[in-house]
Amino acid sequence: MFTNNGFRQPYRILPSPHQPRKMCRHNLTLLLILCCCGKVLSALDADTFPAETAPINDTVNNHTDEQRLLYHIMRHYDKNVRPVHAAASTVSVRLRITLTHIFDLDERNQVLTTMIWLNQEWQDELLTWNPADFSGLRALIIPCQSIWLPDIVLFNNADDYNKGYMQSRAMLHHDGKVYWPPPTKMRSTCKVDVRYFPFDTQQCLMKFGSGSYDGFQMDVQMFNGTGELADLKHYVKNGEWELQSITAERTVHYYDSGYPAHPFPHVTFKIIVRRKALYYVYNVIFPSVMMSILTLLVFVLPPESGEKIALGISVLLAFSVSMLQIAEKLPETSESVPLIGIYLMTVTAMASLSVMMTVTVITIDWRRPEKQHIPDWIKRLVLGQIAHVFGMYTDFNSCHRKDEEANEKVEPNFNARSDRNQWRQVARVMDRCLFWSFGMATLLVTVVLLVILPLIASGSGASFPVENTL
Repeated sequence: MFTNNGFRQPYRILPSPHQPRKMCRHNLTLLLILCCCGKVLSALDADTFPAETAPINDTVNNHTDEQRLLYHIMRHYDKNVRPVHAAASTVSVRLRITLTHIFDLDERNQVLTTMIWLNQEWQDELLTWNPADFSGLRALIIPCQSIWLPDIVLFNNADDYNKGYMQSRAMLHHDGKVYWPPPTKMRSTCKVDVRYFPFDTQQCLMKFGSGSYDGFQMDVQMFNGTGELADLKHYVKNGEWELQSITAERTVHYYDSGYPAHPFPHVTFKIIVRRKALYYVYNVIFPSVMMSILTLLVFVLPPESGEKIALGISVLLAFSVSMLQIAEKLPETSESVPLIGIYLMTVTAMASLSVMMTVTVITIDWRRPEKQHIPDWIKRLVLGQIAHVFGMYTDFNSCHRKDEEANEKVEPNFNARSDRNQWRQVARVMDRCLFWSFGMATLLVTVVLLVILPLIASGSGASFPVENTL
């Protein structure tokens, strides 16, 4: 556009009727962006401070004392680092166990399964407050996930390490003392000695310590510094094992991972249990003793019955079945043989020997005198001396000997019927001699292996400090 003087008139932008509407749209867009940013910041704030630790104004009266206290102690708390102000300080953790039940002691896999409460106590320098500022509140119970926890692990663990403890709550005191008793089911390795089975006493160890911190960073101590560290007030007795004692010992191992050598303290709990032998006495020992008595009855049956060998073999098979049943219960180890295994092996060998001697006795009983005359030394030893010891009457005596010598001078042929009777008498004398010999041997083996040695084992187990811990 040109003016009258020929100069160009400058261009002017006239206001659009739609401009206020566009400005409203820009304002709404900006408002939505601010709302979204506020929500994101709120979510981040919620992640940083959980619902129970959300910022609370101490001056507001509609919040409880525990809420104000929780925010006060957790607003600058970091659970990923040790709760000490100085890096050179050491966190001292005190341990104690509460044994509630012994589930099982697996001899075959050598694993002890127990139910315990692992009581842990330490000093947290970052969790302190003045009770007067919070209506005299001196203790607070909070979830254990919110605070620093010591990494106490069972070194002889026979289970998965990833299971960990139950996430129970921890108790905080105003002076910084923290008490955390997580209940857990422990499966620990236990070296089982089956030498005196089923009259054995086992010692199982549970070794606790830090999994990552050394002794300069975290020290593991015993509760009150004494060896009486087990609470048995809620202990439920086991049907197979009797608890004798629980003691504890603190040890320190040094590893040359740097200079100076780093100490790693551990607390080892020793659990001593004794097997209740009543079940095995009625189900293993008594049947074995009765089968041993049946072995003696082999020599009571007369050779004419024809059942002596069958009875001996039946007893031998019964002993073999008993040994197989006990072998399934015992661990597969060659370090020691249990007493009951030695007893069954001994009486099985005696049963085998009784079958061999029975065959010999039957052979002598059915000896034909016309083929072999009875020797004089057998007459003097068996029919004379041995028969006299056991009080058995035989045809061999001084009077009969003189008559036989006189008859042999007159008539050189021996009497077949008399020799037949003497061979049978020799068989019966041998049966009587074997009966008492096997009887005394069975009694001796039974008393030594099942009475004397278990009493010795029980006497050695009596030295454990039962009165101090139960």
